[in-house]
Amino acid sequence: MPTYSLYIINMLICKRCITMKKEGLNKVFPKLNKQQLGEAWNSINWRKCQRHVDRLQRSIALATERKEGKKVRKLGKILYESEAWKLICIRRVTQDNQGKKTAGVDRIKLRPPDQRMDLVGKLNDGIERKWSPVRQVEIAKKNGKIRTLGIPTIKDRIYQAKLKGIIEPCYEVIAEPNSYGFRPMRSTKDAIEQIFLGLRHKKEAWVLEGDLKGFFDNIKTEAIVNNPIIAGDDEIVATIKNLVKSGAVTVNQERIDTEIGTPQGGIISPLLANIAFTGMETMINEWVWDNRQRTGQKSKRNKPVQVIVYADDFVVIAKERWIIEELKDVISDWCIEKMGVELSQEKTHITNVEDGFDFLGCNIRKYKINDTKNKTLIKPSKGSIKSIKLKIKDICKSGGGLTQDVLIGKLNPVIRGWANYHCSNVAKEVFKSIDNYVFERLWKWATKRHKNKGKAWISNKYWYKEGNRNWVFKTKEHSVYNMASTKITRHAKIKSEHHIFDGQDEYWIKRRYINMTGKKTRKETCVIKQKFCCNSCKELFKHDSVMELDHIIPKSCGGTASMKNLQVLHRHCHDIKTRNDGSNKRYKKV
Repeated sequence: MPTYSLYIINMLICKRCITMKKEGLNKVFPKLNKQQLGEAWNSINWRKCQRHVDRLQRSIALATERKEGKKVRKLGKILYESEAWKLICIRRVTQDNQGKKTAGVDRIKLRPPDQRMDLVGKLNDGIERKWSPVRQVEIAKKNGKIRTLGIPTIKDRIYQAKLKGIIEPCYEVIAEPNSYGFRPMRSTKDAIEQIFLGLRHKKEAWVLEGDLKGFFDNIKTEAIVNNPIIAGDDEIVATIKNLVKSGAVTVNQERIDTEIGTPQGGIISPLLANIAFTGMETMINEWVWDNRQRTGQKSKRNKPVQVIVYADDFVVIAKERWIIEELKDVISDWCIEKMGVELSQEKTHITNVEDGFDFLGCNIRKYKINDTKNKTLIKPSKGSIKSIKLKIKDICKSGGGLTQDVLIGKLNPVIRGWANYHCSNVAKEVFKSIDNYVFERLWKWATKRHKNKGKAWISNKYWYKEGNRNWVFKTKEHSVYNMASTKITRHAKIKSEHHIFDGQDEYWIKRRYINMTGKKTRKETCVIKQKFCCNSCKELFKHDSVMELDHIIPKSCGGTASMKNLQVLHRHCHDIKTRNDGSNKRYKKV
């Protein structure tokens, strides 16, 4: 590769490009063509960039903990203007993100490395800027209603990612301990486990299942910008107000104005929604303490009411029904006053735990063992079971013309993904029933495919014996995943006081090992074998790293699918390897 390409990369990271242009030194180097720009992009030292960004974000979090507002703003500005952070944001939006092929109102999609490299010098706006309107896209919800997404332009997505990098470390410091939605290294399983911990020592309990109506579309801007982590920085306040008022282009290509809300589909939207919703747990704890003579709270450490929040859904647990009924009105008034959002009457219910309730695809219920004892069990909800069966049915029904290998390839991610989601619940019997359903759908698929053949011929063609199982739908290389083989293991809940910017690297690495128990996928096996490091750049996989399974010797070059020939790489590292190992004929070897 030409040396001047590497030199230009070093100048980008060291912030010397602008100086060179002013002094006319860029004339020394010839204009780069597409191939050279692509080579320059692939030569970036991502490990160096990531370490620089991690150090700045941890410093921002530490300054927030110490309430050093001036230092937070200074470090935020340094991070925003950092070339390393700009390069990482461009990579995430145009290379790592699944929505990279989706265009905004300008209909521009940036994918090739030369276009990414060319974009680096064009993104020089400050924190306060004007935003393009979002392109609205309608998708169907489970209940039959329509959800509207707002797709920003590529440039706006990159600027949103840059802005998120400043705000997120501050939010993680001040975030409430039992908020789990849209937060790094926190999941639905943590929220479900917290509900279990809140119920296990209560013989009787009442639950408020809450949901906010049109949460993202109706949030007041003041609820976001009045938060202490935002209010102290005039530039961030101004840019968030501009973002909210940027408008949208509807499906019918009509331009509309927006005054409130944060559109679903933007990179920063979930974070802004979390910031707006911050404070409900604190408000409830204060209400319970103020009414301690009635609620029975003896000290501030002893909390008779538990609150668990996931995005716009929340659960409140208390011993007595009257507490829940009063809290429902208190929460409703608080949401309207602070955020301008109402509770959804359809989805907000007061339930006794003995009757059970559904939350995040799980059914939580206390079952009586005898007159004095009961037990809390968490199982897959009926709605979740119905949903997985419908997906399996659609794949088999629409796959009449598919080969057996392709059909297995479509079914396995759906079956394994659902099993892994519920592997920490009481789900063994449900797994067996779904395995039976999968067999029924596959039998229908096979008999419809061979109408003139007998049952014995069909079973001998598609089903084989494997170990102790006699009916395994398989080919020479692949077989349908057996959901009943999934090991049920208790999920280790995250410690509430920890966040990803606290510098506790050992804790976060251990958490990856703790919850990777039971039967592992090939990707998980490779990740553990590699000690959570990318085999290409040798950098640790982070919480937001996009990982891909790679054949060391490509299949097209004679490689096999054995574990010895598999490794896990970052997506951007995988892209570079694919261009160079001869497996993709579209690219010439560099």
